[in-house]
Parts: sequence; C-alpha cells; structure tokens
Amino acid sequence: VGAVTFLDTPGHAAFKTMRQSGSDAADILVLVIAADDGVSEQTVEILDFYKSIISSSGGSGISLVIAMNKIDKPGIEVDEARMRIESQLLEHGILTE
Repeated sequence: VGAVTFLDTPGHAAFKTMRQSGSDAADILVLVIAADDGVSEQTVEILDFYKSIISSSGGSGISLVIAMNKIDKPGIEVDEARMRIESQLLEHGILTE
C-alpha cells in the first residue's frame, strides 16, 4: 500500500526549491488557475517547471491536472473562462483534453 502526500506550494519563485524536491516523489501535479485571473506569471513558472520535469524524464513521470477555481464569483462565465484559459495554456505549449 502506497502513501499519498500533498505538497502545496504557491507559484512564486521563493518556493522553487520546495517544488523541485517534491517533484522527485510526485506522480501528479495539480495546477489551479483562477477563472478571473487566467494564466499568470506564476502559472507560467509552474508550466515551465512541469515541462522541465517532462524533458528531463524522457517524456514520462508526472501527469499534469489543471483545475479552475473561483467559478462561483459574480460575473464569471464558466465556459468563457475555460476557453480563455485553454487558449492561454496553448500559447505556452499545453494542450488540454
């Protein structure tokens, strides 16, 4: 029986070392993007980190799951926010399913 460990780090550079050490034991990276903010500088930093893990592992390793939060805020059109975020992710080489 394996263990499940969650490592929650903010997306900014101060936590880069923590993310790198946690990636050695990780199978899944969950990236949460706010519906009202979309892809931010911190998101791009995490995407670059994810892509570096994939390239150093030969294409295997950690799966990426993207979640959208703040969908309940007034004025948020969920489908519009999802399409905007998917488009922004594509600009950074991430194709969603």
